[in-house]
Amino acid sequence: MRKFFIILLCLSLVYGILLILPGYSRVHSIPFYQSQSFNNIAHGTGRELVPGNTLEGAINAVAVGADIVELDVHLTLDKIVVLRHDASIDTTTNGSGYIAEMTLSELKTFDVGFHEDDYPAKPAVEGIRITSLESVFKALPDSRFLIELKPDDRETGVQLCRLVLSYGLQNQVVVGSFYSSVLENFRQVCPEVPTSLGEEEARVMVLLSWIGLGHLYKSPGYSVQLPFEYLGVPLVSKSLIRAADELNLAVDVWTVNDPQKMLKLIELGVDGIITDRPDILQAIDL
Repeated sequence: MRKFFIILLCLSLVYGILLILPGYSRVHSIPFYQSQSFNNIAHGTGRELVPGNTLEGAINAVAVGADIVELDVHLTLDKIVVLRHDASIDTTTNGSGYIAEMTLSELKTFDVGFHEDDYPAKPAVEGIRITSLESVFKALPDSRFLIELKPDDRETGVQLCRLVLSYGLQNQVVVGSFYSSVLENFRQVCPEVPTSLGEEEARVMVLLSWIGLGHLYKSPGYSVQLPFEYLGVPLVSKSLIRAADELNLAVDVWTVNDPQKMLKLIELGVDGIITDRPDILQAIDL
């Protein structure tokens, strides 16, 4: 028993020391997050209103009030960055195959509809095609974009970097990925374009915030995107928001379509909500 108390005392002393240690410097503010304090972020270009990850969806999302258009990208056989969530086109078009094995011209021969699992009976307007990210940049030159690199590779990030810089949109784009290694590569090849945290990076930040040591996290990104809940347990808390504020990290929560959950998160002080229904979020009086 005495040994247990000695161990407990040592742990308490170590924890106390960690609490008073100076943390890492706050990440510097970037233009992407300086325009306003809260962001309405259209998930997959607002995929419940118009088929997701499409030019039509992006234009509609902005029209109904989205501040930021979130979208997913892959790379075609001819190295064109295109909008799409899955590596294959089977669930979202009337075609079949893998994006990496087809050219953009081949992909454009198929019609895009709603995801067959999410919206199996929801009709889409005919004539919507798989679109290049460049066409979205041309159509919405003043918009901001949260772009997720879906493939676990380096080349997609290289091509995305070239495209963003060629249009001078480095202040209007934040790049994310579930793969921390993908983001590490992107930061090396494209330091001009800011990133969010990868899944592993976010996990460390969240765990440290839960035990009151969020100030000890050295952030490689400028924002973190988190689910509303994990295994039925709410993930976003006051302590997490407080830790993120100390680090100057924006906290965006996905995917929230219920107005009551939206209100709860706004009251908690999140910086953005990622939603399939940007029109519902826009209607909430902030």
